[in-house]
Amino acid sequence: MRSPALWKIAQKLARENMQLKAGERVCVVSDLEKLGLAEVFLDAAAAFDTDPVLVLMTPRDQHGQEVPEVVAAAMEGADVVFQVVTHAMTHTDATKRALAAGARVLVLRGVTEDMMLHGAINADYQQIAVRCARLSEKMNGASMAHVRTALGTDLAMSLEGRQSLVLDGIIKGPGRFVAMPDGETAIVPLEGSAQGILVVEHTMDGVGLLDEPIRMKVAGGRVVSIAGGSSAQQLQQIVSAADANATNIAEFAIGTNPQARLIGNMGEDKKREGSVHIAIGDSHVIGGTVKSNIHLDGLLLHPTVELDGQVVVENGRLLV
Repeated sequence: MRSPALWKIAQKLARENMQLKAGERVCVVSDLEKLGLAEVFLDAAAAFDTDPVLVLMTPRDQHGQEVPEVVAAAMEGADVVFQVVTHAMTHTDATKRALAAGARVLVLRGVTEDMMLHGAINADYQQIAVRCARLSEKMNGASMAHVRTALGTDLAMSLEGRQSLVLDGIIKGPGRFVAMPDGETAIVPLEGSAQGILVVEHTMDGVGLLDEPIRMKVAGGRVVSIAGGSSAQQLQQIVSAADANATNIAEFAIGTNPQARLIGNMGEDKKREGSVHIAIGDSHVIGGTVKSNIHLDGLLLHPTVELDGQVVVENGRLLV
């Protein structure tokens, strides 16, 4: 028997965050490692008088890897898509096609039963929406961002001409997505503009909890060297096995969820209020022009962030 508590949370996400309505076409996409949770969402969607379809695949190797065409076609034909998967599908052509067709997408990448029941997912998303909107206004009006941390991050990047992406857990209509647990405002730096040093702490997509910080030198918008312990070696192996665009600085985002915990899972870690995450690889789904078969986020704790010289995060404290 499935957990009543999990079913209740899935129903709440379907009703409040995705605004699911009776008769809508629902597609639940999952893989063999997340089938149990996917079935919870299948049942929850059925309770809204829908006839949901479950599409199951083998787990992808990394976040951002393309999915089979059958999965892509199923999402493209749906009004609402629940992505209950091990590795994020957000940064794929398949998701971009579904969004272009008008689907509302709920991203549940790497979600666990613990993440469904505790921590960030239970935050007040109306309050988070206010924080995200204020950050969005600041980002959209800025031409340059500068991020520093005590561990050595000193990274500057241009935001010229770019629009931020608000991920506050509340779907804004057709062709949009939310990623639960949520709480971040993100933007794609101008290609080729990022320069400096990036030191990732605690957690990195594709690697998990770090044995020690990963230090990356960035020039011309790309990572040109990776140093550190075994975690850094693991990241280097992932990047070396990927395509030529895997080193692209793809995203800069600020977390806004005060209930997000540090659990070694970037699905929740990166939502922590006052944190920053920087991604490498693909950016074409969220407003950039670079396509890659990976999109990996790296966490920065206690950052100081300046937008055109105005401090919006100071040592991990959100000021907006």
